[in-house]
Amino acid sequence: MDCRTPDTIKTVARRDQSSGQAPLSAGSPRHRIAPWYLAYLILGLLTSGMLPFLLPLVVAGLSHQLGTVAYVTGAYNLGLLPAPIFGVLAERRHLYRPVFFSAFILLSLSFVTFPLVTGLTPWFLVALLIGASAGAAATVATLFIVDFEPKCEWEPRIGWLQTFNGVGQLAGLLLAAGFAHGAFVAGFALAGGLALVAVMVGGIGLPPDGRKRFGRNPIQHLPVQPLLAPALLNPAFSNLLQHSHHLQWAAARGLPLRPRGAFGRFLLSWAAFNFGVAAFFAYYPLIMQQSYGIPPAVTALAYAVAACIGIFLFMAASRLAVRYGARLVFLSGLMVRALGFLLLGVPYAVAIPCTAQIALLGFLLAMLAWPVLSVSGTTLAARLTPVGEGAAIGLLGTSAALPTMLGTFASGPLVHRFGYGVVPPLAIIGLAGAALLMLPGENRVAQ
Repeated sequence: MDCRTPDTIKTVARRDQSSGQAPLSAGSPRHRIAPWYLAYLILGLLTSGMLPFLLPLVVAGLSHQLGTVAYVTGAYNLGLLPAPIFGVLAERRHLYRPVFFSAFILLSLSFVTFPLVTGLTPWFLVALLIGASAGAAATVATLFIVDFEPKCEWEPRIGWLQTFNGVGQLAGLLLAAGFAHGAFVAGFALAGGLALVAVMVGGIGLPPDGRKRFGRNPIQHLPVQPLLAPALLNPAFSNLLQHSHHLQWAAARGLPLRPRGAFGRFLLSWAAFNFGVAAFFAYYPLIMQQSYGIPPAVTALAYAVAACIGIFLFMAASRLAVRYGARLVFLSGLMVRALGFLLLGVPYAVAIPCTAQIALLGFLLAMLAWPVLSVSGTTLAARLTPVGEGAAIGLLGTSAALPTMLGTFASGPLVHRFGYGVVPPLAIIGLAGAALLMLPGENRVAQ
């Protein structure tokens, strides 16, 4: 069934003809898939698959300083924060295409440059540029849908967009496994080349900047469900895409964020667990290799397997949240992830056989907990907010991004001083704090 009005159908048909596209029926899957989605697939390949895996390996291998890894990774997270600014610029100045293509060009230059420079300051600046470029591309990609398509098309189209991104993530992890043996310069060079390929395919089927848009200022009023799709479909990329809409600070100022309030407690809980696990995700390829003897290629393959399983867990977690309530599912996700980090921490405390197998199991549990946390967390944010859902999801993104950035920066001196053994306890403490914050409150939250 076509949810569009007759006028909207005619408008879209005229636009398709003007852009050289053949009209498509609403019942066809092709109706909601555009060729430029391939550019978004490449973005997922680069920033969700290859970069998080290769970046710490390059920095650690060249600097021999564990603290430097955290600072450079933190710079990437810091670069993601201005993403809403690029969205506002693209929308108000009608610069969608220039921002989108410039982001990929800068990504290409940054990826090629990164392994060729040495020192904290150059790496920090390049990582900052990668984060800003990735955030800009992801933001405008979402706006190509919500600014130029009818509202009833947002959720299915963004779902397809994130499916492409998820496929890209899996491909990126598999490619990272191939370069994990030390061919880092070649890996980053390939990433730079793929970013240019994204520029070439990204213009196919894009709406013109001057094209008539649906609605008015949609960036300020995005609905919660379409924006949940990135977080629910792609765990590694969700932190980036949570910044793909304008944070409604005017509405946020009126929120009762007292620790005693249910929504305030939830945001503190969300921030606590993101802060706690930030150190692990800054160092995980190095930790798995140097602490447990697991080669980086094996870690990348394990991550890819977890991502595949996670696709089905998202659907299962949604059903469980409906049946048992989002708060209980959220607490369960925290416990599963805490169990994973407990298994990762055991070899540091006790000499046991099968260290690699136990660590790999812990790693998989920590990864597989994310779909549960993502589904239940976004549901809680939407249900508990006393104001608008858009403001709630904006605050949810902020309460993940800022603690992640701060936790990454803070992990540098701690790991430098105490070694990798400090990472699992930090994660467990953050997860325990998050669980304690969710224990008080109404028992009938988000049923």
